[in-house]
Amino acid sequence: MTTTNPAEKALKGQPADRRVLAPRVASRHRSGAVWDHLGVDGVHDMGGMHGFGRVPVEVDEPLFHEPWEGRVWAMWSAIGATTVDRFRFTIEQMPPATYLASGYYERWLWAIERLAAEQGLLTSSDRPPATARPSPALVAGEGWFRPGDSVRVRNAVTEGHTRVPRYLRLHIGQVERIACAWPNPGDSAATGRYGPPELVYTVAFDGGDLFGPHADHTLTADLAESDLEQP
Repeated sequence: MTTTNPAEKALKGQPADRRVLAPRVASRHRSGAVWDHLGVDGVHDMGGMHGFGRVPVEVDEPLFHEPWEGRVWAMWSAIGATTVDRFRFTIEQMPPATYLASGYYERWLWAIERLAAEQGLLTSSDRPPATARPSPALVAGEGWFRPGDSVRVRNAVTEGHTRVPRYLRLHIGQVERIACAWPNPGDSAATGRYGPPELVYTVAFDGGDLFGPHADHTLTADLAESDLEQP
């Protein structure tokens, strides 16, 4: 008996678990296809999922496992005319089977190639001006929530970028603190520019509510104000 990865089934046009991106691929660059988001969860949102085995933990893990990884890290600094959220969003557009078969810095390289083409760096010696990174200490004004408040994570499934993991949607947690102020990740991923900041809260969740009675820990997540609502 053979089994097929849901991402591979999607690429072959077969029915796939709806947690994987719907099967529509658009060729946008000569170097490969780009997965076209249709408002469903992407394969990159793997947090809290079962079936991927133990997370390997290396003792005295090196900063880079191969010299080329360090070069890819340095290449990212050359892609200055964008936002970190657009960089993450570009990685999320990898075809699911390619994403799952790629290592961390292989995903970085895939995104860097496409952002370099987007900015004209592959065809011109001109470089667009770098995008200034905002300070997380920016004041965003009066917030909706206070430490101790109960909040529910909105069930926003988007074809764009979000920092909300699927396993937190619709769950209720308690605000621990105001963590910082930061531009909306979805907006800066779409535009490649940082917009006005909004408050980001550290919210605590009971592990048992998220993962079942065997989980006896507390999980905290930093979530934007626009991703939260009153229960």
